[in-house]
Amino acid sequence: MWNDREYSIRLEENSVLDYEKIILTSGECSLFMPMGFISADNGETVCYDCSGFIPLSRYQIERTDDALYILENTLLILGKAVEYLLDPAKVTLSTDTVFYNKDTGEVKIAYVPLSGGNPNLKKNIVGFIGQLKADICDCYSEYLTEAAKCIYYYNYHILDIVNKVGLYRREIYRRNSDNQSTKDA
Repeated sequence: MWNDREYSIRLEENSVLDYEKIILTSGECSLFMPMGFISADNGETVCYDCSGFIPLSRYQIERTDDALYILENTLLILGKAVEYLLDPAKVTLSTDTVFYNKDTGEVKIAYVPLSGGNPNLKKNIVGFIGQLKADICDCYSEYLTEAAKCIYYYNYHILDIVNKVGLYRREIYRRNSDNQSTKDA
């Protein structure tokens, strides 16, 4: 649950492996929100320090370019997570677990392991894109749909998807520039 500066959640016992706890609590992996574990009966509570960050669920993302920016940074985090031996397929992606700092433009993820037996990175990312797309009110939402198709139907590496998202952002910028030029003429 989100509460001002803190986000906490109760996890089942052994849902986060010991080496994952060490990496996530050590401060070495700055990609994810700083966190601490409190053991209790049949599970543990995880507390995240969210200073300066707010979950995306508290924002209304209306522009496709903003959604693509957040998606691009989220994918970069997932791509770098493997450097810390964290499985990106196990990371829950939602507007409640992805956080944004409006002042710096920084994106971080609250590491919450996916519940269930078979984590599927493609479905996880596509579901996240659907959540990002919910409040879009410009005419460029087809780029989010294209990003979801690239992820779901093709076997691209995460960094290849990041490059595609960057191309989509540049295309939106170009289209906006063209529209502005036509209005000025």
